[in-house]
Amino acid sequence: MKCSTPLKALFTVLLSLVLTAQPLFAITGKEIVEKSDRLVQGDTQISVSEITIKTRRWTRTMKMKSYMDRKRRDNLKSFSEIYAPKKDAGNRFLMIGDKMWHFVPKLQQTIKISPSMMLQSWMGSDFTNDDIVKESSIITDYTHNLLGKETLDTYECYKVELIPKPDAAVVWGKIVYFARVSDLLPVRQELYNEHNKLKKYLGYSEFREMHDRVIPTLYKMQTVKKKDRYTLMEIKAVKFDVPLPGKVFTLQNLKRK
Repeated sequence: MKCSTPLKALFTVLLSLVLTAQPLFAITGKEIVEKSDRLVQGDTQISVSEITIKTRRWTRTMKMKSYMDRKRRDNLKSFSEIYAPKKDAGNRFLMIGDKMWHFVPKLQQTIKISPSMMLQSWMGSDFTNDDIVKESSIITDYTHNLLGKETLDTYECYKVELIPKPDAAVVWGKIVYFARVSDLLPVRQELYNEHNKLKKYLGYSEFREMHDRVIPTLYKMQTVKKKDRYTLMEIKAVKFDVPLPGKVFTLQNLKRK
């Protein structure tokens, strides 16, 4: 049966719209997260940071130096050492691929951190072991769905939903990632458990030039059900994309006296 002239015209218009339609965004969710992550992490990194745990009754501050090698996304490496205060100095953390170790100076022992312990608190803070060593990758372990744009902390942001891949060993059931439209720097992460319940916020602020780029230098992690406490991580100094000796990421370095 032949189509009538009005139906032909309607079909032609609809077909034209389909063929000429442009994507809503010129960038994908994965591209946003990948570029954002690379801006604040680089391929390699040496950083000095100050970590402050604040509660209603007390405040505790630690100072830490960290090394990170992310050139191979399937074999991330990191090494961190606390050097102040004196009672915490010498605690060291090593991650190679999916394996993590903690050297405890008071015991002169090395403890291997099992995957089930990655969600546990790091040194009594609101950060987890996984947050500090970055064992899971927001690039390779998740799929990325660009939900649209949203204004957050006065910044126009892309809003990207990260869902873990079926075989990924991750601690979060979902992450909602906000990055500034202007430069793709992160503004906030919302961290959900496997039951789709919001558990933590990670906020980024104090954007300033460090080494060869502008980055957020203040990270605030807050647990949803603990309104009277939070943890701040302030980047005091950082160098990106510098050569790192392989001996940094070894058990010998972890256990050294």
